[in-house]
Amino acid sequence: MADVNVTKDLENKTLVIEYVANGAKEKVWQAYAVKEKFEKWWGPEGWETTAKEFDFRPGGRVHYDMHCVDKNQGEWYGQHSWGLMDIQTVDEGSGFSYTDYFSDENGALNQEMPTMTVTNEFVEEGGKTRIISRCLADSAEQIEELIKMGMIEGFSSQLNKLEELLAEK
Repeated sequence: MADVNVTKDLENKTLVIEYVANGAKEKVWQAYAVKEKFEKWWGPEGWETTAKEFDFRPGGRVHYDMHCVDKNQGEWYGQHSWGLMDIQTVDEGSGFSYTDYFSDENGALNQEMPTMTVTNEFVEEGGKTRIISRCLADSAEQIEELIKMGMIEGFSSQLNKLEELLAEK
């Protein structure tokens, strides 16, 4: 599991996740901003991601399916989890923000699941890149619900996949 630093601030309805990736800022940026790279690492280990829509620009959206392909994950095996990112801002190479939703395969939002606004910042640190993800929910209860659902473990797990991608030549 990747070594992540998590700061939970329920009073301000935020969760901040920090991680130092073993890759240059431009390579980390490409992992988020290029569909083929995003699909290689987004989602927990044992899950494969396919982007149905990938429009990475302000006002665009990324609609994706995460599919569990690991038989060792029990009842999760074969399951699909759809997500939708409404891209708000893009600071080329340095960061972006989006509203993160659970959805169905047609892009209809699941109103019963938590929604977050996420701001990702990428900071160069001597050939590595600090990824800072600031997540703002509508309530402290939504932060707690996301944590119980395994958001931190899933995010940490997918960072292992990111490291594999960054190690590719």
